[in-house]
Amino acid sequence: MVIKINKLIRLIDRILKCSKNTGVFGRIISCLGLLIGPLLGAETDWAYAPVKNPEPPEVDTADWSREEMDFFVLAGIEKRDYLPTKPAAKRTLIRRAYLDLHGLPPSTGQIEAFLKDERPDAWARLIDELLKSPRYGERWGRHWLDVARYADTNGMDEDIAHPSAWRYRDYVIRSFNKDKPFDRFIVEQLAGDLLPAKDLAQKREQTVGLGFLSVGPKMLACDDPDKMRRDIVDEQMDTMGRAFLGMTIGCARCHDHKIDPISIKDYYGLAGIFMSTKTLTKYSVVAEFHEHDLTEEAYQKRWQEVSRLEGEQKKKETPKDKKNKLTEEITALKKGLPAPFRVMGVTEYPTQDVKVHLRGDYLTLGEEVPRGVPAIWTEGKKVAMPEKQSGRLELARWIASAENPLTARVIVNRLWRWHFGRGIVPTPDNFGGLGEKPTHPKLLDHLARKFVESGWSVKSMHRLMMNSATYRQSAEADLALVEYDPENKLFARWQRRRVESEVVRDSILMKANRLDLDMGGSMLVVQPNKYANQGKLTEHSMVPRRTVYLPVYRSSGYDGQKAFDTADPAVSNGNRRTSTVAGQALFLMNSELMHASSKALAELVISKATNNRPAWMIEHVLGRDPTKDESDRGNTFVENYGDEKGALAAFARVLLSSNEFLYMD
Repeated sequence: MVIKINKLIRLIDRILKCSKNTGVFGRIISCLGLLIGPLLGAETDWAYAPVKNPEPPEVDTADWSREEMDFFVLAGIEKRDYLPTKPAAKRTLIRRAYLDLHGLPPSTGQIEAFLKDERPDAWARLIDELLKSPRYGERWGRHWLDVARYADTNGMDEDIAHPSAWRYRDYVIRSFNKDKPFDRFIVEQLAGDLLPAKDLAQKREQTVGLGFLSVGPKMLACDDPDKMRRDIVDEQMDTMGRAFLGMTIGCARCHDHKIDPISIKDYYGLAGIFMSTKTLTKYSVVAEFHEHDLTEEAYQKRWQEVSRLEGEQKKKETPKDKKNKLTEEITALKKGLPAPFRVMGVTEYPTQDVKVHLRGDYLTLGEEVPRGVPAIWTEGKKVAMPEKQSGRLELARWIASAENPLTARVIVNRLWRWHFGRGIVPTPDNFGGLGEKPTHPKLLDHLARKFVESGWSVKSMHRLMMNSATYRQSAEADLALVEYDPENKLFARWQRRRVESEVVRDSILMKANRLDLDMGGSMLVVQPNKYANQGKLTEHSMVPRRTVYLPVYRSSGYDGQKAFDTADPAVSNGNRRTSTVAGQALFLMNSELMHASSKALAELVISKATNNRPAWMIEHVLGRDPTKDESDRGNTFVENYGDEKGALAAFARVLLSSNEFLYMD
């Protein structure tokens, strides 16, 4: 097998160095990994190479393309002697667009208005309209919350509640709705507390983003504070690497990465930045999370006085009459007093460089490594670290730099995966040697460059991808094409797929006219560092708000959401799996959500339709006219049932459980 000379030199250099920070056994394993990895085909050079500006390839059927990106897709299709699939019907497209951008199906009126719009730019206008709605941020913010492993409780050994984590969730939704430039979005999540702010409102907005680093799971009852700190740092670094860079940084904690060009020294150079960052107010049993108090200054003193009086009131030695008097004082102080504005997030710690932990053991230390960014990421350029700050801001700005070849590629690949069901890089969280290579590397670079040129605008990428001919294809493809490309690696057709768990629940509530569209806020009523009440899960699930606003418990979850493959909040996940299991059908037949919604839908159709009510319900739920056979069979079913309301509720359950309702074509 031929290996490029420059790669071979680098490989030999790493093998020679691998013995410095490991024992004999570790040296053998590390060196074997470094040697075998490239021979097994682990190739990551493409990910670290500068983003190119490829020219659109020449194609035979150029008139099919609507955007430059289509040429890159079409070239791959034509190379295999196939043609792209015909365009989808307008009725299919509007439903696809609503489910994709809002996570909710369109109403009958919205469908009819689009079908009647014969303007050439009707589709582009529809996309713009959908992007302006607050429903967009709720839908696409949820995608990012998967990556950020968001939860309202800690999980692990101590399922402590995160009473202010919801502020991070709302921040994410707000950021997508405002189309906050993604480079700014990155910096705020890693170092928002270190950015200058013109006023308290801006300070709050920036600092809330730090929830990204804080909401991860942590072992809070660990009796070894030093180990606890290092485990937290490892989890933060690993999540940061996967989310923004598509890198598995954590693999280098104990030894040089076996596949990717990250050494153990690189790892501890980064670790120094996060060891100079405080996540908990104390690293002892049971540890407590750090929160920024961004309450208005005028109210801070009153809250401090309230806290002092409440502490005095709780003392056993305080006389009863004194406690009663304190209650009156506390009540008076709280009158008209806004709730404290507390933000879950990291802050600065005394700066320190970290010594290499031999085999990952902090009790067995090697040479000290200055804080810094791995050279492979920066093409050898050194990112200077400040003496009196952790270096988080410098790290964040480098990650968010247009010079960084990884970040733009990773996020446009995520956007593509969420739109098309499959990434150009099929492993969106891993661009390393154990991940898969891009099926269309020039397309990936084309999109990455367009993204940076747009000012890191996520909404601009939605417009680009959705206005393309690639996006507007039908799922009804030629059988020979499907047999040749069952995984749709060519993107030569629309990939039919089931909607996610949140969309299932929200769509059922919406069609039953039960969905509460209030935004933001928290359902958790708990003090900081107190245990979450798992008994509230059923109560939460009955609240008809959008699913993104339901509290996420790491230690447990909502039955319906788990059945439909909701993301595991313990880990960063940008590639949700989709399963088809019996539990899904059982949930749709027997859950309280379905029973209450089918009854509400029956009442709705009775109030709206005077005749042929099954036909009205089919159009309302499925967004299309019923066939004559469907209409006739529906009417016969209702007539034979005996109880019209009960019959319509049963008919509603059938429609809301159908593949046509649960799948996006």
